[in-house]
Amino acid sequence: MKNMIKNILIILTILMVSCQEISDMYTLKSPEDTMHLSVSAADILLNQDLKNQVAVTFTWNTAADRGSGTELTYYFKMDITGNNFETSIDKIEIPEGQNSISFTNKEMNDLLAGWDIEAGQTVQLTAEIIAEASNSTVYMKPEISTADLNVTGYYIQPRDLYIVGSAVDGMDPAKSLKMEEVTSEKKYTWAGVLQPGDFKFIKDTTNLYPSYSLGIGSNILVYNETENSSETLFHIDNAGFYVITIDIEALTFESEYPTAAYSQVWMIGDATSAGWNISNPVELQKDPVNQVAFIYEGTLNAGEFKFPLQNIGLFECDYFMPVENQASPDGDNRVEYVSTSQAATHDYKWRIYDAGTYKITLNVYDMTISFQKQAEPEIPNDLPYKNVWITGSATPGSWDTPFSQKLTYDANTTKGTFIWEGNLSEGEFKFPLSNTNGFECNYLMPTNVGSNNLAPLSQTAVSFVANGSPDKKWTVSASESGSYKISLNVINMTVSFVKQ
Repeated sequence: MKNMIKNILIILTILMVSCQEISDMYTLKSPEDTMHLSVSAADILLNQDLKNQVAVTFTWNTAADRGSGTELTYYFKMDITGNNFETSIDKIEIPEGQNSISFTNKEMNDLLAGWDIEAGQTVQLTAEIIAEASNSTVYMKPEISTADLNVTGYYIQPRDLYIVGSAVDGMDPAKSLKMEEVTSEKKYTWAGVLQPGDFKFIKDTTNLYPSYSLGIGSNILVYNETENSSETLFHIDNAGFYVITIDIEALTFESEYPTAAYSQVWMIGDATSAGWNISNPVELQKDPVNQVAFIYEGTLNAGEFKFPLQNIGLFECDYFMPVENQASPDGDNRVEYVSTSQAATHDYKWRIYDAGTYKITLNVYDMTISFQKQAEPEIPNDLPYKNVWITGSATPGSWDTPFSQKLTYDANTTKGTFIWEGNLSEGEFKFPLSNTNGFECNYLMPTNVGSNNLAPLSQTAVSFVANGSPDKKWTVSASESGSYKISLNVINMTVSFVKQ
């Protein structure tokens, strides 16, 4: 038994020695570092204003000769120190005969962002140059050299770009139009109306240079650092709405001239002169220059509205509606298309809180809406009445209070004239002179009425009635229903009803 144990121990000892010899036989030593990778600076502070300038350069010596017939290929890697190159940038093969590699400020800052390094934070990086041997009869470990550096990235600040030229508003840089920076310091876009003329792109609103103008080819940009007498500008022949996109890295230019998918758009709602009479909506006018815009200019009452896309006398149609219900003129300006099937449950509307004269621009390309409230004409101080409304079952506002339908003073006609344009349906109406206490106010009413205190539209004489008593009104028959322009003169005390 003792001899058996002794023999086993001897065998184990022999095996262990043999294994050690085999291990030693297959362990290859790494070649000595003769390349001595070096970095241009140990501490690098990146600068956005120098984005295209070299921030750091790595250089190295030629690797040691690996014997007759062998060839060396160099590769570069870089990673956060301590990550063992598990999150390294993609390995870069170095062209034959080159013993350096450089990175710009922007390239280094982009690498830091890829590693999720916060802007302004300093991080230590390790770079590595690898010389791999090939065409050898036996495997040879690559020669490797490393170097460390500290890098601090920058916050990417917006870099503005503007469009200037006779196609916009002349060559005065102060009148140039700012573009939208889509990709930081790279891609910019602008959408708007251009007139026939020329344009280029500048960096600020005080100087025409540096600039980007037309290069060799209609879609090519050229950068002009200083004034260039041979500079060629981009040119527009046709006025209209354009979408322009430029890439100042790739030096490319794109221009789009979109067309509207809609030929007509209408308005409906108690904020409009049509009220909710779907059979007689207010039509918007297509902009004569901007091919994707529709315009409304006129009075808007306090109330709601939306845009039907068909005039078929039915509420069951397609619409343009706000993205947010009850959007106000100074609120969310986005517009969305709502199909007939959606409109029943998705009945969103714009709301006007401040009645007055507005210009509405509906852009059906970028699906936005803009409101411009026009300045109210100055009402002479010597007028007997300075505010007039219209109310009644014949009006879009019906008998609701506060009164939504207000007449607008017309400074361009006979002094004392107030105007209202809208739809009158079968019913009655009169003119309140205030809008604070409901129906408890003074009125302008027909002078001559029948036994039922009603007057036809042919009665044009107007009288002041204190507290609305007796209650006299004009009446509209079914056959008279339609769109009217009412002109009420508070000096002559006359009114005219002109059917449109």
